[in-house]
Amino acid sequence: MKPALPTHEILDTLRELHAGLTAPLWLSGGVAVDFLMGRWTRPHGDIDLCTFEQYRPALAQELPRLGYYTNETGWLTQWYQQGSGRRLEIIFLECDANGAPELHIHPGDPLGVAGHYPTAPDYLDPLRTAELEGVRFRVCSPAGEWLARAGSVDVVGTRQRDPKLDHDQHLLESLFTADELAVLRALLAARQAAR
Repeated sequence: MKPALPTHEILDTLRELHAGLTAPLWLSGGVAVDFLMGRWTRPHGDIDLCTFEQYRPALAQELPRLGYYTNETGWLTQWYQQGSGRRLEIIFLECDANGAPELHIHPGDPLGVAGHYPTAPDYLDPLRTAELEGVRFRVCSPAGEWLARAGSVDVVGTRQRDPKLDHDQHLLESLFTADELAVLRALLAARQAAR
């Protein structure tokens, strides 16, 4: 298990990324949930981020200038900043035929079950931001984050249900009406049945 990053370190990292990168990144994972909720709800061992595959080359140039390195090339990459202990996990999404973001796990990728995993249509809305303790950053949609947690075992076949995923999913459910949540559950069921 990764040691928890202090919240001030998470905020400083996001400030650094905002100032030092031209490629867009969106918060995902547990930190995204905290930004969407407007408060810290649990410790975090890294900062999860999403972007489009087209920005991989730019990030491969820009992140090393900020001291980050990785040796991974799959859909999920771990980045470490030398000397600081800062850890980023960046997911690269591709576009479907209609331009909507979806996760493509290619056969032979070391992590995950090969396939195409649609996200919520507005998952990476460039205008959606959230703020926590004076730091504003792009954030993935609440619906997309709920779907990511609810369907995580389908994507990463070896993954067990983690209490932190249940924690995040429960918090996200407070952001939806009962009807909206029913639509999300039906969408998840349809995606699982299509596999």
